Amino acid sequence: MDMQVDPEQLASVPLLEGLGSYALEEIAEHSVKTYVRPGIRLVAEGEPGFSFSMVLSGTADVRVDGQAVATLSKGDVFGEMAIVSGAKRNADVVAASAMVLASMMIWDFREMVGKHSEIQQRLDQLVADRTS
Repeated sequence: MDMQVDPEQLASVPLLEGLGSYALEEIAEHSVKTYVRPGIRLVAEGEPGFSFSMVLSGTADVRVDGQAVATLSKGDVFGEMAIVSGAKRNADVVAASAMVLASMMIWDFREMVGKHSEIQQRLDQLVADRTS
């Protein structure tokens, strides 16, 4: 299985939309492709957050206190809230189907956000949308 993230796949992630090829290549180099089976819990509510993930294919359920609150699909991201705020994970994310993710560790994510101001602006909007 190929573990490298294709920069072209990242272009369809709204958070990264419009970034140049160099920026997408850089983000791809700092990301790891993960293949996930249905039913796998990707993040656990109440745990510290050390990674950020982008859905390349498949779907996942977001659950707060065991209740489904959202479904993630291609182009969606998760893990940013705990990284941005420093708070513990605010939800479980469970694979509802087979999935392919592009994930990066907290320090790589922060480096990419620092280098690309448009990501920071979109991230701020995403966090505002999710907390309202």
